Amino acid sequence: MKKTMMLVLLLAINTSIKAQSINDSITIELNKLSKENNLVGFGVAIVNKDGIMFAKGFGYADKDTKSPYTIQTVQPIASISKTLLAVAVMKAQEMEKLHLNDHINDYLPFKIYNPNFPNENITIQQLVNHTSGILDGDSYDRTYIFKNKIPPFYNDFTDNELKAEVKTWVELFNENEMMPIAEFIKKQYVEGQIWYNPAQNFSANRPGSTYKYSNMGANIAAYIIERATGENYAEFINKQIIEPLQMDSSGWGGKNYQPKNASTLYWFGYAMPHADLITYPDGNLMTNIVDYSTFLSTMIRGYEGEGNLLTPESYKEMMKDPISSDFRKGVFWTVDSEKIGHSGSDLGVLTHAYFLRENGIGIIVFANTSDTENDTTDIRDVYRTLLKYAKK
Repeated sequence: MKKTMMLVLLLAINTSIKAQSINDSITIELNKLSKENNLVGFGVAIVNKDGIMFAKGFGYADKDTKSPYTIQTVQPIASISKTLLAVAVMKAQEMEKLHLNDHINDYLPFKIYNPNFPNENITIQQLVNHTSGILDGDSYDRTYIFKNKIPPFYNDFTDNELKAEVKTWVELFNENEMMPIAEFIKKQYVEGQIWYNPAQNFSANRPGSTYKYSNMGANIAAYIIERATGENYAEFINKQIIEPLQMDSSGWGGKNYQPKNASTLYWFGYAMPHADLITYPDGNLMTNIVDYSTFLSTMIRGYEGEGNLLTPESYKEMMKDPISSDFRKGVFWTVDSEKIGHSGSDLGVLTHAYFLRENGIGIIVFANTSDTENDTTDIRDVYRTLLKYAKK
C-alpha cells in the first residue's frame, strides 16, 4: 500500500515538474516575442475541457502608465464575439423561438430582399454561415461611436496616401451618431432608406450559394433573436451565457457594464479613446483571458458531447463541417479539418481563439494593438508558439 502511494506521489511530482517546465518554456518564448514585436500588450491561454492549462499576460495594458497586461486585463475581442452569438442562436432555437431554416422576414418589422433575387427568401441559416448575400458596405463604418474625438494623429504620418486614408476614417468616426441597431440595419438594407446601396450591400450571387463574410448579417441575426425572444440581445447573452458561466469580467461597453482593468487600445501605434459600436453583437464583447477561457472550455466539452449551455445536438449542429471547403462556417464558428474557432480584428484589437479537433486543446490570444508594421505576423507568431505546445 505504501509503495502504491509513493508511486502515485512520484508520478504527480513528475507531472507537475514537466508542466512547470513547459510553462517556463512558453513564457521564455513569448517574452522574447513581446520584446521584438510591435504589440503593446497581449494575453494568452492554452485550455482544455477542464479549464486553463497555461495563461499569462505580456507587455502593457497602457504603455504610458506602464500598467502590465495580465490575464485579468479586459478588452474588446472583435469578431470572436460572434461565438457567443452562435450559442445565442442555438439557445433561441432550443427554446423554439426560431429555427435556422426560417425566413428572416418572418421576424423583421421591415422587409429585406436581395434586389438581384427579389423572389428568393433569405434564411437565418444563411446569415449564420455567411451565405446570405448581405454584404458590409461603406456605411458599416458608421458603427463606431467614440466617447471623445479621435485626435488628428495621422498628421505625424510621412506616407501621404496613408495619411489621407486614415484622415478620412477619423473624420467619419468623429461624426458618427449612436442609434438603435434596428435603425442602422434598416437604413442600409431597406429600399428607399438613406444608406441603401444595392451595389455595395447585396451580392450578385443567389442567397445560399456563395460564402462572403458579413458583419451585418451577424447583426441581423442578433436583432432577430431580440424579435423572437422579446429580450434585448445583451440581456439575453447575460442570462444565457455570462451569468451561468460566471464570466464576471465580461459584458458590453455601454450596456449596463462597467469594465474594470480595461486596456487602452492602440491603432497605428496611437492610444484610442473608448468606443462603443452600434453593431455591438458582431464584435464588441469586452472580456479577459480568464473569462473567455471558461467559455472556450465549455465549448470544447460541448463539442465532445457534454450538454451544458446547449444540448449535445445543438453543439453538433453549431460546429458541423461546412458543406464544402468554400463555405468555411458552421453556425458562425470557423470549422476546418484541424480546428474550430474564430479570429477578430478591429481598431486596436487583434484576436484568435481556436481549439484543435484532434485533442481538444484550445488557444486564445488577445492583443490591444492593430495596424502597426507586421501586426498580423506578430500575433500569428504568438499563436503559432502556443500551437506548437498545444500539439504536443
